[in-house]
Amino acid sequence: MRRRLDLDARLRRLLQDLRGAITEALADSTDVTRSMDQIRDEGWSVYLVIDRKREDETPEGIELTGDDSLQIEPTFRINSTDLSFLKSVGIDPTRRVRRRR
Repeated sequence: MRRRLDLDARLRRLLQDLRGAITEALADSTDVTRSMDQIRDEGWSVYLVIDRKREDETPEGIELTGDDSLQIEPTFRINSTDLSFLKSVGIDPTRRVRRRR
């Protein structure tokens, strides 16, 4: 357990160093500063998220297999609001598909 706490503290320190380096690099860039100011002027906030994962980890809950038989076709449902919008932009999903010549 002690080893895990040491690793967590080390990772936290490494991420803090990375955050400082990125912040300094972004602050030194006039292009980045100008772009971020424009976004803020439009009323938006900018967030940069950095995640970490060990090279040998796979995401929890996801089993990676080579079996394509497990792929499921997505089910699409269109309600009346969706249908009205699609028709207003010239798309009619209820129209029968014509065969190509």
